[in-house]
Amino acid sequence: MSILTTGAFLALAAQCAPNVHPDTSLDVVRVESGLHQYAIAEIIPKNERVAEGKSFISHYPESKDEAVKIIRRIEERKRNYSVGLMQINSSNFKKLRVTATELLEPCSNLKAYQYIITDCYLRGGSLTNALSCYYSGDFITGHKVESELNNTSYIRRIGLLDNNYVVPGTREKINDIKDKTHDDIIFESWDILREYPKQLNRYESKKEVLINERNNEKDDRTV
Repeated sequence: MSILTTGAFLALAAQCAPNVHPDTSLDVVRVESGLHQYAIAEIIPKNERVAEGKSFISHYPESKDEAVKIIRRIEERKRNYSVGLMQINSSNFKKLRVTATELLEPCSNLKAYQYIITDCYLRGGSLTNALSCYYSGDFITGHKVESELNNTSYIRRIGLLDNNYVVPGTREKINDIKDKTHDDIIFESWDILREYPKQLNRYESKKEVLINERNNEKDDRTV
């Protein structure tokens, strides 16, 4: 099948792009190709675009052979293009030492994606900058609204809030907040039934408390 299921994609992402959080990879692939492994975006040169026209042509071939034929036609026209699941741009082929045909294979495509977005993240210092860089090669374009894409920015299409607030909204990081679990609670050593949680000093961390308890146990054994 040319379109992967979400489960199949996540399994591939875990194997071929393990350094990128699967949520990020899934959001990116949904925007870039709709999980279509043979998707191709042909970039129309600026001097060939009609007024108010699109800057790209989307191709969704049903087979690898059909995809290769489309790629050859695009290359004959000497146009820029992006290919595969994560839409790797042809400007990256030489640096990554890959061909368009190789990038029609999902795992090869994901490996290239991991390389590019990791580099973008390390240089950009934030996820939004990394996504902008992955999309356009710079840290600015992905934040800009694009009229031909329903007046949305790439960051917005991915699903992230892109705003100018100095203090972020309470719901922007809601998924980062985890409920306190039983494992996060420390109990006194004598509390074998774990009924009386120990109250930590505001300057203490769980790690510090555990280290101190181990040291005390060692002292008791040496007495």
